Amino acid sequence: DRSLVPIIIRGSMAMRRNALMGMAALGGAGSVIAARHLYRWYSRAGRKLTLHLYDHCPFCVRVELVLGRFGIPFERVVYGYGDMKGPVALTGKKVLPVLEGPGVPAPDGMKGLPESLDIIAWVTSAYGLTLPCDNGRADVLAWKKKYDEVRRPLQRPRLIQMPVKDWASEEDIKYVKAKHTKNNPNFYEEAEKNTDELVEKANALLVEFETLLEGDDALCSWGFGMLDVKILPDLRNMTCEDPRLREGVLTSANVAMYGLGVKGIKWPPKVLDYVKNNCEKGKVSLYEGI
Repeated sequence: DRSLVPIIIRGSMAMRRNALMGMAALGGAGSVIAARHLYRWYSRAGRKLTLHLYDHCPFCVRVELVLGRFGIPFERVVYGYGDMKGPVALTGKKVLPVLEGPGVPAPDGMKGLPESLDIIAWVTSAYGLTLPCDNGRADVLAWKKKYDEVRRPLQRPRLIQMPVKDWASEEDIKYVKAKHTKNNPNFYEEAEKNTDELVEKANALLVEFETLLEGDDALCSWGFGMLDVKILPDLRNMTCEDPRLREGVLTSANVAMYGLGVKGIKWPPKVLDYVKNNCEKGKVSLYEGI
């Protein structure tokens, strides 16, 4: 019972272990396994983790969804996208997310653990979490490939208008635009020109996505897992709204009338619930309402 944590965590680590094992013994031999998981959780209850991230970054949001969903406390440090010094000081490269804290494995020369899947794997193991693996569903992978081709030109011109630290300076905007136009100098102009066609394709893909949801707010019948962790961030970013298209704050009350995020996007009810409910459980904010 987690209500006993305040009592247990005041003792030494050995006392905590003995108390939890004693509690488990009362429930029979099978409860010893549960007690070991509890001990592993509570022994890390006071650990202070720091997650270095970009707000818009799907890989960063993956980690946030897991930490938030399982109630693992962490400090959220957001960087400007054009900031070269901050992220590089952590790993030697301009790469985020990076998890830092006591016990977090840091490769040689690094201050923390990079790579979203490595971070989630460590968190899952260290805290004894149950998080079903990605089962590699071919239908979801095929859908994701089509969605990526549509979401990038729809999201990128709008994400940089969101009032988050990622884009707080002119250097941040300059850097991301240079990155996106490296292979196509006309990327932003073409994205704007093709908006209507892209929105139509995105709406069709969201309808298709609704048929992929087998569980309650989950892609698989057994519930939330790594497949959802990988898909949700890119759906969450579709809630970025063009500030030229709204007056006041867009609320859930008028989503049905005006759409959520990109103008013209029509969210099937089940898909909208999937995104909003899982982001709420993961303590990850959507862009609508910012």
